[in-house]
Amino acid sequence: MASTLHLDFHYDISCPFAYIASLRIPALKRRHPTLTVAYRPVLLGALYRATAAPQGAAGSASDVFNSTKRDVTSAAFARTLRRLGVEHKQPPKHPVKTTGALRLLYCVDGDERTALTGPLYRAYWVEGRDLSQLQELLRVVKACSGLRPETRERLIELLESGRFEGPEQRRQLEETTALALKRGAFGVPAFWVTGDERLYWGQDRLQFVDKVLYAMEKQQGKEPVLESLMPRSVSVDRRLIPDGQEVKLEFWYDFSSPWAFLGWTQLARLQRTFGPRLKIEMKPFLLGILFREIGAPNLPMAAVSEAKRTYSKLDHQDWCRWWNDVNQQNGRPDKIIDFYWADIFPIRTPTVLRAVLVEPRLVDVLFRACWELNKDMASDSVLHSVIAAADYDADSILSKANSPEIKQLLRAGTKEAKETGICGVPSYRVFRRRIGQGDEDWELASDVVWGQDEVAVVEDWIAGWDGKSRASEPEGEMRPRIGSARL
Repeated sequence: MASTLHLDFHYDISCPFAYIASLRIPALKRRHPTLTVAYRPVLLGALYRATAAPQGAAGSASDVFNSTKRDVTSAAFARTLRRLGVEHKQPPKHPVKTTGALRLLYCVDGDERTALTGPLYRAYWVEGRDLSQLQELLRVVKACSGLRPETRERLIELLESGRFEGPEQRRQLEETTALALKRGAFGVPAFWVTGDERLYWGQDRLQFVDKVLYAMEKQQGKEPVLESLMPRSVSVDRRLIPDGQEVKLEFWYDFSSPWAFLGWTQLARLQRTFGPRLKIEMKPFLLGILFREIGAPNLPMAAVSEAKRTYSKLDHQDWCRWWNDVNQQNGRPDKIIDFYWADIFPIRTPTVLRAVLVEPRLVDVLFRACWELNKDMASDSVLHSVIAAADYDADSILSKANSPEIKQLLRAGTKEAKETGICGVPSYRVFRRRIGQGDEDWELASDVVWGQDEVAVVEDWIAGWDGKSRASEPEGEMRPRIGSARL
């Protein structure tokens, strides 16, 4: 008999991403029939306060975004809602204090807490009701079909008497919030898999939770198709450019970003997947100058909480492992990612970027020198030695890199990044045209997609997604175990 798996789901009703996560958990449970999920609400504001989040305890994370980042992330949120088929209407007032709603949830447990969570989310994120008001909580409880009649009557009595916020409910909410903090939470949704002892943050990291659960199940001779664990509009086995079309993918990057490095490692896989009708256009620019122009901090991770910085490194490690395991499943056509956090960071890259403008084939050498070989790439002598060691004419390349023409080309690329609406790297844009048409016929098909973690969205757009149709939740596609992917 298969062993039981257990997952703690930490959430607050006031978070739209936790709302999305709550809608995805049933599909996760279908993929893992022995999985039990404990719904464990936490006070999001208390997490913000305890971790010194820049938006403050009563704020929203987007409050501190510059306008460009806010535009990009708002478009990404709307896209996620469309792809996952999530019903949503921005509340007239947000955030609304949800302390009472969370304490109400601690008046029930097990399946009834799960059953009550859904209507509370709907009241907040679909119906726009103010859950800080007692009468709204009463309305939710009275209409909740997942409660036993005797439970409903008990909750109504507790609400009407005010005892739903008693010492026991306060204690449970405070202790669970403290537990989430201890586990490394700085926001919600957060997932904790018993036996894995790692926290995963964000509904868009459920593929990591899936992967851990499959590993714990240890299905004899089988493993999940990792690329299928992300929601997709076009299934993994049907990723083709539509007949008669060509696609151009813009890849916006700066060598200074470890996330851009990860995004770059997947370009070869995309090229193999979609073939010669995919044209990848590299778009280097000065990220630091862009940040200054759009009002972003020069070092974004220095502007977030220590807890979030710590998690970000773990998240990057998860992605390195993920892409290495995808590579393993695909027969190891690419070099294993051997990432190393640069000792000297941030990396100053103006000359590095100008060098790649002179010789575009250097992108592989320069990215790996920055993020695998731990080279001090801000040093002209180190940059020269790296280029020379790769059998290129370093003297000629660096001489041209310092010419007014190349400097102007880099300035123009950075200006274009700002005008395009880029807020960070890596960023992607997808264009389409009919075969045989000219460069002037490329038509923009996508939003600006920011982040290598959105590569499944990019792949869907390359494969002809219209930007509107729904993506499918993973179905747990399995394959014979091959190689040594960490599953």
